[in-house]
Amino acid sequence: MAQLISFQFITSKMFVAGRESLSKHPKVDMLKQLIRQGLNALDNCAVAADGGGKASNSLVNVLFHSLYENQAQLGNGALAANQNVTVADFRGFVEEMLESDYTIVSPAQIDAGLTPGGRYLSITFDDGYFNNALALDVLNEFRVPATFFVSTDHVHQNKAFWWDGFSRELSRSGANHRTQKTAIQRLKVDTPEKIEAFLCKRYGASVLQPVSDLDRPFTASELREFATNPWVHIGNHTRDHAILTNCTPDAVASQIEDCQAALADLVGYRPVAIAYPNGNCSPAVVHAASAAGLRLGFTVAPQRPRLPLISTSRMTMGRFFFHGGQDIRRQCRLFGARFVPSHALKNLLPSAY
Repeated sequence: MAQLISFQFITSKMFVAGRESLSKHPKVDMLKQLIRQGLNALDNCAVAADGGGKASNSLVNVLFHSLYENQAQLGNGALAANQNVTVADFRGFVEEMLESDYTIVSPAQIDAGLTPGGRYLSITFDDGYFNNALALDVLNEFRVPATFFVSTDHVHQNKAFWWDGFSRELSRSGANHRTQKTAIQRLKVDTPEKIEAFLCKRYGASVLQPVSDLDRPFTASELREFATNPWVHIGNHTRDHAILTNCTPDAVASQIEDCQAALADLVGYRPVAIAYPNGNCSPAVVHAASAAGLRLGFTVAPQRPRLPLISTSRMTMGRFFFHGGQDIRRQCRLFGARFVPSHALKNLLPSAY
């Protein structure tokens, strides 16, 4: 395994170096800019033709990971490159969606069935970062629910998420964000145990130690307290953030059921919803989740589930990424549009996070 990942890591660096060298060519940069501009124009036309992206009888699921308290925290190196969402960005997103007449719903409301003809939104956070507690002021202010999908081994072990530790080590060696993202993606071919063992052997055990409140998970006591908030709903994100399609059938069942049991102990109930780590699922994974009593499943495909939800779609619902520092109104309109060219392209050529 170590030899395989080492080879992938080295070849990844060679590939990225070549790609970055090519991307510095002025004509390549110009082509990329033209493609982005073309996609943006097509997206805008699609939203305009769809009445401003306010389709009725729709459920929009939006995914967040970390929250930054303010702009000053961005780029401090504690976290791998992500969505760069500040509390102000999050507040602006909630305001915009409410002003667009969305009703923000919990997993239990989705599971019970949504009234036809409405416009619904579910807010989700993945992983179980302590920084998610920064969302509470917004949830309390607007009296809206959000679902936080938690990886329970990280809570019990106060363990940093491996991609953050790996990103920090790559950054120290001078790798830029693109190189870091590609190298992280190359490691997502195996189980967390093997990935973490490789990283500890290469960098030492400290690679999995959090460096601040920004990158650490909740502690058990913090999660218990967090879950008492009436607007907070806890979901399953596996025992240790395993990409389930890399696991054996027995391991898949264990990852899901162990998380269910741990969350029942931590917060007092077994969740009804799971977010598949990295968005990866299969019929076997869905079957295992259903067998554990889960009734809703979320991927990272940028698409809206059709209402009313049917058994074949309720366990594989898509979600959209919200990005900080970008036009909030435009992003929200794209979430609600029936067809968005850039989303369709991402579904054809998925980019894992």
